[in-house]
Amino acid sequence: MRVVQLANFYSPTSGGLRVAVDRLGAGYRAQGIDTTLIVPGPATSHRPGLIQLAAPRLPNGSGYRVIVSRRAVLRALAASRPDLIEVHDKVLQHWLWDWSRRHRVPVVAVSHERLDATLGYLLPRVPAGLLARAANRIAGRTAAECDRLVVCSAFAAAEFGGHDPAGRRLRQIALGVDLEQFRPAVHRSERAAQHTATPTGDPARPIRLIAVGRLSAEKRPDLAVSTLAELHRRGVPAELTLLGSGPWEPRLRRQAAGMAVRFAGHLSPSSRVAAAITDCDIALVPGPAETFGLAALESLACGVATVVVRGAGTAEVIDLDRRAGRAVEPDPASFADAVCDLAAADGQKRAAAARALAERFTWARTVESMLAVQAEVGRPASPAPGSAGPGSAGPVSAGPITTARARPPAPAIPARCPGSRRSWPASGR
Repeated sequence: MRVVQLANFYSPTSGGLRVAVDRLGAGYRAQGIDTTLIVPGPATSHRPGLIQLAAPRLPNGSGYRVIVSRRAVLRALAASRPDLIEVHDKVLQHWLWDWSRRHRVPVVAVSHERLDATLGYLLPRVPAGLLARAANRIAGRTAAECDRLVVCSAFAAAEFGGHDPAGRRLRQIALGVDLEQFRPAVHRSERAAQHTATPTGDPARPIRLIAVGRLSAEKRPDLAVSTLAELHRRGVPAELTLLGSGPWEPRLRRQAAGMAVRFAGHLSPSSRVAAAITDCDIALVPGPAETFGLAALESLACGVATVVVRGAGTAEVIDLDRRAGRAVEPDPASFADAVCDLAAADGQKRAAAARALAERFTWARTVESMLAVQAEVGRPASPAPGSAGPGSAGPVSAGPITTARARPPAPAIPARCPGSRRSWPASGR
């Protein structure tokens, strides 16, 4: 069995996508599956298990590279001779679909984002109606041009529900967390006990908050800073660490002027991330369009209670045990209320609940579920003459439908985002 994984937006500073791709690939190799990863890079290079294709950097300052040569992708696929393709990017998926039908190679697509919930942040000057229509067209194409489409939450599945009403292709598989790398520190139980305090706390012992993620519009790091401002307005001593980098850093530094905010930048390896998380009391994950939120799961694994946005994919984890966190509206007052509520709870019980919740999500289980999806499709039959268009090849075997029934709408996004003169709604500024 030979599996080829393809991904864009994969770099040393990538977040959840890179973690998921790497953990799945490692899991397949552990099962004896020959696995090759194709990703963008500064130059084309080949080594066992990894092909980098020369790709330019995006001009938005993100540092991401994106493959722009369809021919290079198809050449790399032909050289790899896969038995199955696992694609983590909607553009690459569209490029390889016809090739996969001609060569009878099944395609398992993995969707990592909800375009209907994020395009408004990424393209703030484009009319909302145009973006909605574009997102719907892409969702329809994505659902059609694969043998199976994997999502990690009901929130993520909602984007495709209308394009796969019978659930023939859609599969919902939760992601996992490295429970060895991300775990409570030895001193956490002692510090957690110290911070069973009133919401106003002790000026000598402020509530330590952390937000881990890219400093960009769709992640809403400004909400974390506004939450700290709201806590200070209430007289609650607190401090915030922003762990990550991105184009919004200058804007956030201006917003955070005069407040106890530490910009830690991008940390590597993950052991340093874990150490930073365990040094805090409560994590904030303010992104309203998170389809799963590995940052939230990593915080929980470290025994750190987490505040997330109600309705996002992260809320589906937190709602399993409200002792481990809160899912609230994306505004400073609601986030500050949640922080005070969690800070007033018993610290040791809070930490234990967070860790226990994270332990329900393992990469071994995720890999097992992905292998089951791969077993469903096998090699697809040759398409009938003249029927090789998108969606012509349905699933080979009728496996169990695991899509969630709930179809939550995309979260409301501002009509104008970064770069406009209109401020964020309910941003506290």
